[in-house]
Amino acid sequence: MNTFAEVQKLYKEYYNFAIKNDILEVPEGIEYREFGYGYLKKVDNRNLSFKNEREYKDWVLKNAPMHLYKSLAYMLYPNKSGGASKKGIFRRELAFDIDVHKTTKCKHDEDWICEHCLEEAKKQTIYLIEEFLIPDFGLDEEDLRIVFSGNRGYHIYIKPKDENIREIIENYSKEDRGFLMDYVLGKNLNLNYIGKSWRRRLIKAIKEKDKRISTKKLEKENNWRKIIENLKSKNKIYNIVEETKNKLELDEKVMDDDIRLLRVINSLHGYTGFIVKQLSDLKDLKKFNPLEDAIFKHFENKYYEIEILDNRKFEIEICGKKYNNKSKKITASALLFLFGHNIKFELL
Repeated sequence: MNTFAEVQKLYKEYYNFAIKNDILEVPEGIEYREFGYGYLKKVDNRNLSFKNEREYKDWVLKNAPMHLYKSLAYMLYPNKSGGASKKGIFRRELAFDIDVHKTTKCKHDEDWICEHCLEEAKKQTIYLIEEFLIPDFGLDEEDLRIVFSGNRGYHIYIKPKDENIREIIENYSKEDRGFLMDYVLGKNLNLNYIGKSWRRRLIKAIKEKDKRISTKKLEKENNWRKIIENLKSKNKIYNIVEETKNKLELDEKVMDDDIRLLRVINSLHGYTGFIVKQLSDLKDLKKFNPLEDAIFKHFENKYYEIEILDNRKFEIEICGKKYNNKSKKITASALLFLFGHNIKFELL
């Protein structure tokens, strides 16, 4: 059995389902969006555009890409090559991309996933929302679109209900977007004059890290450096400040790059076979388990007998079923995951 042909068949099956059930994202202003796609690579081609929803869906059904992207930007000439200057960008969505690496608890290689790194991605996403987007940016949960990336991360789109605010932020310049990213990452944090939001955040972090450190003076004073320099615990406090600034693993290019592509919601991720799934709200995110909830359940009823030819040792658990380098029978979900991670195997 031809493995790649079978993988393509599964992607076609999924997209038939997604389009029939109207769950595949159709980006707003589709005629102004650039699309990209890939099979064995993330992006084999871009500068693709569609006149309307029907043309877009027909293309997806016919080609069933393993990776499917749309531009955050709205463009007059989305199919023109040659970079941002050729495309006539007139508006751009705002989105944050949490993209974590493996954690100290992970026992796998960097390109693998497990419950620990997936949990870390979720924690960072919740932290971004609860520590920045809601209290500091003044957004409500309803202003956010939270999407599991299909791998080890999340995309958080800023979609204010207030159309006037949305109009403003979707016309931000690259510099405006860069300021937001710098703020979240603490790049412009000045301990000689600390703002109340970062002060709140750091005091909370200090109390969580070491209850023995008194924060009374820090709670009242803007010039933290003057206070910290006279404390015996100054090195510990400086370390906590740096840890807090580096708490989020954000892909800065998603905010910076004018022609950045982001995965189409409810497409499949070509490395995992997981659904790029939108969560309904923060509560939904907190109980979300990608290894269960981002799996196309029809694939769990389809089994393959295989012979694994790869020397690497590995383990992955999908929908409560464990697979490793000794597995002889796997589901279609596991097949897509192993194929996407370049595990050598033969279908019997």
